[in-house]
Amino acid sequence: MQVVQSDQPIPTGHVVLSASFDREGDAMPAQGTLSLYIRDRRAAEGKIRTQPGKFGLGGGGLVIGRSGAEPVTGGYPGQRPWAFTGGTVKRVVIDDLAKEAAAAFSRQ
Repeated sequence: MQVVQSDQPIPTGHVVLSASFDREGDAMPAQGTLSLYIRDRRAAEGKIRTQPGKFGLGGGGLVIGRSGAEPVTGGYPGQRPWAFTGGTVKRVVIDDLAKEAAAAFSRQ
């Protein structure tokens, strides 16, 4: 299991959370540094390896606000769908998704 976790609490109110992945090399699965941000301040970073097959254009691996198939980590209490609580997700923006999808299809 790979975990990149901030020790900073997420503030209340309108907050922008973001992540960036800086790939290192051309190996597959991709490896690099994942950085997590709260507002525009880096809150955590760590080396990870991506998990091809966990993401699908049909949305099988990209779910926001709940996790119905399996927990993200073994630490989730209770039963699925492990819905997000404690706030409202108003908007999700994924940059470079089209570029990543085109790159994935070009390798097939």
